[in-house]
Parts: sequence; structure tokens; C-alpha cells
Amino acid sequence: MTLPIKEIILAPGEGNRLTIGNSEVTFKVVGADTHGHLGLFENLIQPGGTAPILHIHRQMEEMFYVLEGEVEIQVGDRTIVGHPGAFVLVPRSTPHTFANRSTKPAKLLIMFTPGGEREKYFEGLAALLKDGQKPNREAFIELMRQFDQEPVEME
Repeated sequence: MTLPIKEIILAPGEGNRLTIGNSEVTFKVVGADTHGHLGLFENLIQPGGTAPILHIHRQMEEMFYVLEGEVEIQVGDRTIVGHPGAFVLVPRSTPHTFANRSTKPAKLLIMFTPGGEREKYFEGLAALLKDGQKPNREAFIELMRQFDQEPVEME
């Protein structure tokens, strides 16, 4: 594995920040920082905050690590309520989603490997949800598919 292009040292709260609905994503490291090997984001999820629809990734693994609060995480057929220190690995093509169903904010680390340009999905999502607007389904699905995210239809 090659080393990052340059060292990255961030204090708590540092990193490029993006608001998506009433949640906030802070990019700690993106694919361009690691030759595409991985990306690591911090997600501050307010109670009832923006949660992804059930989906899969065909080309990447995704990992969740709960830092603060409670995060409900569905992976495959299992749903857990993750508390600080909980970790979930989502293999490729495994349906998953997460949400904050508690009454307090929660903080989650999300890592993707390979990292690619995953931050661009979150930037596109923020634009689609800007000012509380509900995105048109076709534009939303197109954005998902552009960044290796496929919705899983509920039966």
C-alpha cells in the first residue's frame, strides 16, 4: 500500500464540513488523499436526521464506528443499536442503512474502501436536499448509481 500523498493531521472538529439536511458530514480523508485506497468521514446525525435508504455498494466495503450516542445500523438481515465503540463491516453487495432514532445527537465514523470520490456523492446529496427540498427520485437514483450506490427495493 502506498502512503498518503501528504500527511494529514486534524484536530477535533477539523476537516471539510458539509450539511446534509439536519446532519453534518466532516471529510477527514478522501480518496484523493490516499491514492484512492480509502476515505474516512465523520457524520454528526441529529435525532431524526438524514438517513440513507437501504442500499448496496458493488465496488466497495463500508465500515461504521459509533463515536457518540446511539446509531441504529441495519446490515443484511440484522439490525443493531450501536453505542460508542460499536463497529460494523458491510461487505460489498450487502444491503445496509443507518439512522439516529434516539432523542440525542449521535456521531459515527464512516470508512469506505476503496475511497474513490465518495465525497462527491455527499456533495451531490447536499445539493439535492438544499433548503429542505425533496429531490426528484430520478435525480436521486442517478446520483446514487454514479457513486456505486444501488437502492434496495423493499417488498
